[in-house]
Amino acid sequence: MNVDVLRQLTSSIDERLGGSRGGQPLLLLTAPRAGYGKTHLLGRLASAAGGQIVLVPLAFRMEDAISVVSVAKRGLESMARAETGRPGWTRLREACAGVCTNLVRQLIGSGQLPCANPDQAQRVLASNPVEIFDPAGSARLIGEWLRRHCSALMKPLTQQAALKVAASPAVLEMWMNAMLHHAQEGSAASSVPLMALAADEDQDGAVTFLRVLGLWRPVVVMVDHLDAYYRNPDAGLKIAALLLDMAEMDGVHVVMSLNQDVWQATFGHHLPSAMEDRLTSSQLLLRGLAEAEAAELLRMRLDICDVTPEQRHEFESFVDVKRYFLGRPLGSVSARGFLRHLARQWEVFQNTPPSPAEAFGGGLVSENEPAEASMSTTVELPSVLTAVSEPPPLPELPADPAQIFDHGTVERARTIAEALTEPVAALPQENEPASRTPEMTAQATGAFEKLREMLGRLRQPAAPNGSPPPPHVPQPVVAPESAPATPPPLPPAPEAERDVLLGRYEALRLQMSAEADSQPLDHAKVGELIRLAGRRFPLVRFSEHELPGMTGRQVMAWSLQGLEILFGMAHFADTAYWRTLSSFAAGKAAETIAAAQAMGDTPPKVKLVTFKTDREQQNWSILRICDAFPAVVEPMLDAIHLDTTSVASLYAMQRIIKESESGALQVTPAQVMSVLARELDFFWKRVTRAS
Repeated sequence: MNVDVLRQLTSSIDERLGGSRGGQPLLLLTAPRAGYGKTHLLGRLASAAGGQIVLVPLAFRMEDAISVVSVAKRGLESMARAETGRPGWTRLREACAGVCTNLVRQLIGSGQLPCANPDQAQRVLASNPVEIFDPAGSARLIGEWLRRHCSALMKPLTQQAALKVAASPAVLEMWMNAMLHHAQEGSAASSVPLMALAADEDQDGAVTFLRVLGLWRPVVVMVDHLDAYYRNPDAGLKIAALLLDMAEMDGVHVVMSLNQDVWQATFGHHLPSAMEDRLTSSQLLLRGLAEAEAAELLRMRLDICDVTPEQRHEFESFVDVKRYFLGRPLGSVSARGFLRHLARQWEVFQNTPPSPAEAFGGGLVSENEPAEASMSTTVELPSVLTAVSEPPPLPELPADPAQIFDHGTVERARTIAEALTEPVAALPQENEPASRTPEMTAQATGAFEKLREMLGRLRQPAAPNGSPPPPHVPQPVVAPESAPATPPPLPPAPEAERDVLLGRYEALRLQMSAEADSQPLDHAKVGELIRLAGRRFPLVRFSEHELPGMTGRQVMAWSLQGLEILFGMAHFADTAYWRTLSSFAAGKAAETIAAAQAMGDTPPKVKLVTFKTDREQQNWSILRICDAFPAVVEPMLDAIHLDTTSVASLYAMQRIIKESESGALQVTPAQVMSVLARELDFFWKRVTRAS
């Protein structure tokens, strides 16, 4: 995951630490949202550069003042908790040991500290400092010598440190004494003097702490977990200024990690342009999983689970990673989201044995395939049945090898199929000829009634053999003989294609049910379906508008005869979005009223539509009682409640349309709508309802 980003991070740090003019003192690592592996990547960065840097993890707390003192305090605490893999050793103790051994090595190299074999001593002191101060280390003799002569070494160590650290000799001597003592003892009590020194604001203890750590190795401060400062621009300004100041310190490198929503709400345009430019000059954006990476992640998880090779193969076919990525934008699949999808699919896989007539989405057996071959797709029976000592005999197969169902099942399926009338597409397609608008009946007085009548006519079944429509359907206006009275109906999909589409739709709806039941509403999927329908419905003029002051945030709109529908597609906790959208809706209503009055027409009705499930009901109620919706917008609100079945149907429709557009299904989007549009009649009627 994110190998290219990891390479850029390590290269920039290497260039910076190597003394070249390249590299950036502050790197900004952003992800589209949570779950894309920011913290995971920081851990990999620490592992990749662990032998060359001193890593100082930093996570501010809400009660902390945003200052370098908090950086030192929280950094010390994090290092004191971080283990090295060796009993009794933390990253803080290792860093203290490294500072002391490096200063002793410099004293030997300059001749200030006499030594019988200086070359060998310098090689040992340049190796792992843990081996010197650990009682069981390979170089423990040098550590014991340092312990015996620590009092005599204190002054030379202080003088050597003063060559690079700007601090008074008395303060540096206290730092050297505390570090040497903690390297030898490694206890919680021995870390207390270090924390007290770092918290001493009068002596610039926090800055001295970072500079003293740099005597051993360059320091990389990793700033993560800034979500608590969401929509706190004042804190964002202070954090940005602090990190930029720290990045100017010699030997200090800063990596700042956060999600895009936190950046937009807390930093972003809230910062002065010069400061924002400095922060984003070295911005690295994480991407989601690619198809190959997701397949590898699935294999890795199966490797560490106790599954048989047969289960492994069947589950990989059941999940169908390739199909999961169809229609999804490149880089939009987060690792966490994909793992949660796998977990839900594993539950379905375990609890729902596949049909013997299917091979996990492979379709029915072809007509020219022998019956013996079709039996190879039959899966094992549940354990409760296999426990029977003598299984019951299998029913006799029909004489026709291509017929896999018994006569009774076939007749029942035929009866059900004959009761279904092939509908004309509820949403006519872009490639259909433009139709002549029929006359309205006398009872249709409002724009909504006219629209409903149009929809009703479009949903009437096509008349066979060009015969006139049924008596209860009003006849269209007679056109001149040179032109047809009505456009030719969309040819119905062949039986085989209709069966494939209906089967795929039902399978997807079953598959999506688990996600619809266990996860919050996916606004991206619903929004994409609204976008597809808006562009394909000739009675609708579809448009998208960028919200003022919210770069990249769009609002979709449907314009119908006598109606303007705005769609709010965001979590209800994002009050900034809803306030902005409310202002936009109020302005849109005023604009349409003014335009209609100027033309002497009746102003169209403006609706602000959003969607919610039981999971979002509480947040919706909270949003309603706050000041997000002014009085002028309240009458426009239409919150459509969706149950689990409805959500699964929407998800399935969005997915199957994307599959047809990408070529995964050998049908056109027009054929999909012709067969399946009636499945979502409940949704279109509810969206275009007057109230």
